[in-house]
Amino acid sequence: MEQNPYAATATPVSTPTGTQIDTLDVSDRWKQYFKGLQKYGGLEGQLFKAIPKGPERLAAAKEMAPPMSAFLLAFVFGFFYYLVKGMWKKGLVLALMTFVGLTVVVTVLYLIGGETLAGGARYLGGVAFGIMAPRDFYSFKVLGDKGWLPVRPF
Repeated sequence: MEQNPYAATATPVSTPTGTQIDTLDVSDRWKQYFKGLQKYGGLEGQLFKAIPKGPERLAAAKEMAPPMSAFLLAFVFGFFYYLVKGMWKKGLVLALMTFVGLTVVVTVLYLIGGETLAGGARYLGGVAFGIMAPRDFYSFKVLGDKGWLPVRPF
């Protein structure tokens, strides 16, 4: 009987623990973010969503907050930020996606007479990089995702 080469492996994928995160070659602030994200359910945040609104949820949100420098640097440098962090594949795909998306948005805005809004749309690419960078860096460093797709389920 032949084995299916596309079948899932029998070995389950293990989630990293705090000690494994401590061994990563990132700053302490990134380690704090990774541990907070891991504590509350990873990228999907299932455990965070279960916390009722109030002081506990605010404390959890502070624990899961990524470094502000990541937002700012990714906003300003975009693809080059991803390149420096070693995520060039994701950065390239995200750059192409934002280029295509912005081309459509700006064209539509010009066609409907929104030249002023079209001029401000140039910042949307930086916003996309800024929002995606911490999540992509978590999936790259902690989960070992070295693929091309920058978009993961929210």
